[in-house]
Amino acid sequence: MTLFYLCLSSLYIYIFWSLVSYLTLKRQRDKIKWRVHVNGIRGKSTVTRYITAVFREAKYHTFGKTTGSAARILRPTGEDYDFQRQGYANVNEQVKILKGFCRQKAEAVVLECMAVNPVYAEWLEEKVVRSHIGIITNVRYDHPDYMGETLEKIAESLSRTIPTNGIFITSEAEPKLLNILWRNAKKKKSLMLIAHKSAVKPQEMEGFTHFAHEENVAIGYEIAKILKLPRHKALKAMQSAVADPGAFNIEYIKFNNFTIAWANLFAVNDRESFIEICLKLFKQLASYQRIVLLNNRHDRPTRVELFALLALDLQFDRVITLGDYESAVGKVFSLNQDKIIHLGNSTKFKNVPATELLAQIVSGIDENKILLVGAVNIHTIQAEKLLHFLEEQLNAETVLAK
Repeated sequence: MTLFYLCLSSLYIYIFWSLVSYLTLKRQRDKIKWRVHVNGIRGKSTVTRYITAVFREAKYHTFGKTTGSAARILRPTGEDYDFQRQGYANVNEQVKILKGFCRQKAEAVVLECMAVNPVYAEWLEEKVVRSHIGIITNVRYDHPDYMGETLEKIAESLSRTIPTNGIFITSEAEPKLLNILWRNAKKKKSLMLIAHKSAVKPQEMEGFTHFAHEENVAIGYEIAKILKLPRHKALKAMQSAVADPGAFNIEYIKFNNFTIAWANLFAVNDRESFIEICLKLFKQLASYQRIVLLNNRHDRPTRVELFALLALDLQFDRVITLGDYESAVGKVFSLNQDKIIHLGNSTKFKNVPATELLAQIVSGIDENKILLVGAVNIHTIQAEKLLHFLEEQLNAETVLAK
């Protein structure tokens, strides 16, 4: 009986402590004038950086946090630093981060949603951030195991972070998906604003040092309108924002007699985004031979056929398979077998140096300019070798340039 009362007392103490902690967070959080919660499938980290920069330009003491390729804290000075996690990523870290921003007298906070599971995402919005402005960058087919097997279901899942009695911004353009987002925004009594990429002029995209997307810039402009910040100042702020470590950019590398334009799209896992970026690359690098690396992980079978069909439809000049599922890719290219080179787990090239892998990738190509696109997944033995080698080459060429 004594043990029972001891356990019961401990439970009461825990509940009391949790309630006090939550009320303390709520009191501190509500002192922040602007809280922004950024969700969506593609571009969350970049949009978080753009919005943070716009708030800084509007003279708010602003902090931000991204959760993309690397969790980063964005400081009011415009600098950022790596957030050193203890163990695996956990949504509870947002509470700790927000408390830290409160202690530093933040006037504006921009947080990238770090939850894929819509239940956790809703908890972050309703119980932790309670945003004034909610962002859903776009709706793409990704994480179907958590968000749903259709775009409509994914739109519903993402809608859980739409704020209550706030402002909701999206750059999604598909009418049926916009209708779902609008209906959910209406339920939460939030004003919905659509950031149109057509509102961004081509010349405004020229000042970015990384590969920028009009949709992301358009969201930044909508934030500037809310803050009554002139458009040219918002653009300057976004252009000067430090790029996310995972932000895509074209890198140029010399290898033997070739100039290789390296486009690392390993992390772009949805069809629409991959096609959009590839078409931009094809237009920008029209004279380059096009090679795609289909990097297939054994634990990601659902992406194999999708990206093989994309490689076929986009008419790459050469298709390289890395990792697993070579026969599955071969079936898609049954009428174009001459386009495929297998350098994955079933070949002698599995354990060769990166230089030999790259030599095989470019072998027999007459043109000396090559667009090399990495696709599907990041981690396989062959891809990691190539990434390491390409990074070393880029660093070496940067040193020589200095």
